[in-house]
Amino acid sequence: MKASILAQINHFGQTPKQLFLKPHVKRRTDRKVPLHPLRYSASLVPHQVRRSSSFISQIVTLNEKILLAGANSLLKPVTYNKYISWGFPDRSLRIMSYDQDKLLSTHENLHGGNQIQCVGISHNGQILVTGADDGVVAVWKSDKDNRLSLGRALCAHTGKITCLHVSQPYSLIVTGSDDCSVILWDLTNLVFVKQLPLFPAPVSAVHVNELTGIVLTAAGILLAVWSVNGDCLTMMNTSQLPSDLILTVTSTGYSDWQDTNWYVTGHQSGAVKVWNMVHCSTDEANRRSKSPTNGSGLLNLSGRSPEYNLVMHKVLKSHKHPVTALHLTSDMKQLLSGDSSGHLLSWTLSDNSLRAS
Repeated sequence: MKASILAQINHFGQTPKQLFLKPHVKRRTDRKVPLHPLRYSASLVPHQVRRSSSFISQIVTLNEKILLAGANSLLKPVTYNKYISWGFPDRSLRIMSYDQDKLLSTHENLHGGNQIQCVGISHNGQILVTGADDGVVAVWKSDKDNRLSLGRALCAHTGKITCLHVSQPYSLIVTGSDDCSVILWDLTNLVFVKQLPLFPAPVSAVHVNELTGIVLTAAGILLAVWSVNGDCLTMMNTSQLPSDLILTVTSTGYSDWQDTNWYVTGHQSGAVKVWNMVHCSTDEANRRSKSPTNGSGLLNLSGRSPEYNLVMHKVLKSHKHPVTALHLTSDMKQLLSGDSSGHLLSWTLSDNSLRAS
């Protein structure tokens, strides 16, 4: 008995008989859980926050401040006191200070003589990914002095890179191209992982949910949802008008106890659409498996039928120009949307609208 107790102590440590002398504090029951703004999107009310002087391409909230990036610009984590800018006639990439627009560094010939089309960055701000019109995706390491060193050039696309997203939690780079392809790359080993089925139109937006690893892709009016392994979960044509392109897409991902299968798309028409992904019933899945999956502008999934449905929950109409940026705040209290003319709107739940609904 003594030998077994000593062996247990050696392996697992000694367990004290009593840890606490005082009883635990009673759990509060009066704490209000914030309502999910997308679940109650029918009651969202828009308010204009401010008017920027130009196109809004990115919205970030930091310590209750709202930071915006313009065309061909990307805010640099973690402090967001710098931003990256590209698209200049000399085909350079520049790092600027956010408050004063002061030039901090210029980087030329990152893609030879080719123009950079899009940029992504990791959460810690140390890995920069650039996509150019030559179809090459380049991964760079960034230091505190704004110097860039090439990690690897990733080649698989045949058209210019139109959008990309860097997901550090899932060690994933997702790139979309003019050649109607989306490719998943390993961020750690910088290698090719998988190419998704070809889309019916050039890819306009990609997004990775940092909590679930769900990948969202937008091509023309087609919204598709994929697992982190590249399996198609669902897809849907988001509009009856082929010209109402999806320009930006986002999702909820701040707490795993809340429903995360909610997505938001921003459109060429100025509409903001809220979507919910729900599981198909068995009968419906059988019906869908018998119907062709590549009809009416959808993807050919080699006979496999997606196991989820996308249900449009609400169309939010207030923007008069194309919606180019979306952001759900981490406190889940508001949805921010920005358009090509610089209008920034905040969609919030008001008590009056909730009572009316």
